[in-house]
This record gives sequence, structure tokens and C-alpha cells, in this order.
Amino acid sequence: MSDHDNEPAGQQPGEHPTDSTDGGISGNDAVGPDAPGEQAPGAGGVFTRQRVSFAVAGVAVLGLLGWLVFGNSGDPEPAPTTTSTTTTTEATTTSVVTETRPALVSQVATAKPDLTEVVVLEEPPPQWDSATEIVKWDVPEVPFSQAEFADRPDLPREDYPLQGRYRTPIGWTFTNPTAFGDPFSVVVTEQRGDWAQVMVPVRPNGTLGYTDLSQYDLSEHEYRVELRISDRHLVAYRGTEQIVDTQVVVGRDATRTPTGRFYVTDKTDEANPNGFYGPHVLPLNAYSEQLDTFDGGVPVIAMHGTSRPDLLGQAASNGCIRLPNEVISQLNAELPIGTQVEIYA
Repeated sequence: MSDHDNEPAGQQPGEHPTDSTDGGISGNDAVGPDAPGEQAPGAGGVFTRQRVSFAVAGVAVLGLLGWLVFGNSGDPEPAPTTTSTTTTTEATTTSVVTETRPALVSQVATAKPDLTEVVVLEEPPPQWDSATEIVKWDVPEVPFSQAEFADRPDLPREDYPLQGRYRTPIGWTFTNPTAFGDPFSVVVTEQRGDWAQVMVPVRPNGTLGYTDLSQYDLSEHEYRVELRISDRHLVAYRGTEQIVDTQVVVGRDATRTPTGRFYVTDKTDEANPNGFYGPHVLPLNAYSEQLDTFDGGVPVIAMHGTSRPDLLGQAASNGCIRLPNEVISQLNAELPIGTQVEIYA
């Protein structure tokens, strides 16, 4: 795709990133028939990062400016609530304490720096249902568009690993750091004891998994992004304070920007800040729901800058979210990895 209205091609499976400034985005999502810790050969354009090139055969590959940064409304969030439920059986009495935390606060689990990989299970561990202390987050439901489209192959699969992301018989293994060079991070949606339910950077979009928190350091923040596709309008918040309000480019009808609740997985710097992707790319854990590959790459969605500001406010991308360069620079500086991005139709 050389037309400037389209986004450039991405890195092919397993390819090592190059220094092309206007090729597809490369990142830790590059596909490759490689085993963990290995990289398979390939070819194709890539997006560059000054720190580490990432083989995201599709992040920007799809031109999937699928980066939709959202924020909740500016209304104050309710205070955390705690409820206690007592279940009585003939043999024992068990008290279950459930704490509900406000949507303004996100909890991010970041892999410990001494770990080279982390494991996420597809099914909850045996002790999940017997937990007596439960923490949940009172976030609004964001409909996923996944159900509107025909089923697509999972990404990754056991026979189709991605760079840094691998399917296993019991779930997934993720390398740390990621292919982009950032610490592997997930957003916690529920916590029970030493285990958490988390958002997973795989397809189908919206997949949740379960992970042992002993693998991570926990942190909290109050940043969030909200995108309204129909309005081509993105807003970002720090707590209740609005920090960004901008028009964006979203996916065209044949390659729509997916809706749902996602999060920022990585932050990358482009070698050419005036190139197609602008100065920065913020990949999400979202994938295209209409494409399986893009020019040989993985169709990962991202937020990035643009060399075509005249297209702002239009549906002209391959799924990614294009923002004004000054705005993506601000978001790159302020948003932590793990910032939730709510994308609404």
C-alpha cells in the first residue's frame, strides 16, 4: 500500500526490524514460526523505534491506527464499596468479602524485571472459586465489535506464534521485555488472593486470562482514553481532568477500528518524527477483526501520529487511530503503559 491515504505495509512473520521510516510498524507482535526466544526469517517493511524495533506485523501495518484513546466522563467516580456475603453449609461457614473499586483507578501488573517470560492461563486456577477476598473494578461496559464479524483465527496459535507472544495448551506465554523493549504489562480486571483476571494481548479481542501475581509488580494510575468512532473524536483524562480533546482518523469500512475496552501495551519512538507514523506509536492489545494479516504482518491496532493531518476527522485508515503529531507526543509523554482505551461505535 503505497497510496498516502493508506497506511504502509508491516513487517512479515518473524522478520527483524529495519530502519525504514515509512514502512509498516514492527513490534513484539511480529508473526513468526519461531519458538520462544528465537526469531524466524522473513521480509517486509517495518516501523522503527529509536529504542527497539518491534515486529508488529500489523500494528501500523494495517495502518490500524487502531489506537483509540479514551477517557471516562469527567464526573466524579463513586467511592469504593465493600460488601460481605456469608455462605453457610452443614460443615463450614465461609465469609467472602468483595471490594469494588472505582473505574477511575486502573491496576496494572508489570512483569518483574528479573523474569524473561510470564505465564497467563486460559482458565482460572483451582483456588479461584474458593477465594474469600475479591477485588473488582466498577468499569462501564464497552461493547466489543468482535461478535459482528465472522470468526477469525486466534492470534497467536500453537502453530502460529507471534514475536514475544506464544499460545500454549493451557494459555499463553509472553516474553519480558516485549518485542518493543518495554516491560510486559497487563491490566487487572479482578483480583482474588495472589491471582488476577487480566486483559490479554491476543485475538479474539476482549480475551481475559488468569495469572499469578507473584510474577508482577503492581501499580495504579488514573489515566484513561475514550474514542467515539462515529464522531472521529478522542478524549483523554487524568482522573477527572480532561487532558486531550481531538479529532482523529479511524478505520475505513472495510478495515474498521474495533470497538471494546483495550489498553496501551507499549510506547515507541519513530526515528523520523515527520514520517507517516509521526513521532510516536502506541500499540494496543487490539487486533483487526477483518484482516488476518496485512502485507505479511500481524494486524495489530495502534495509536500514532500522521503525515496527513488533512485526513483528520475521516475514516481513512486500515484500522489504526491517527492523531495530530503534537497530540500523540503529549499522550506518549503522559500516558503510562496499561492505560485503558475505551473505543465506542
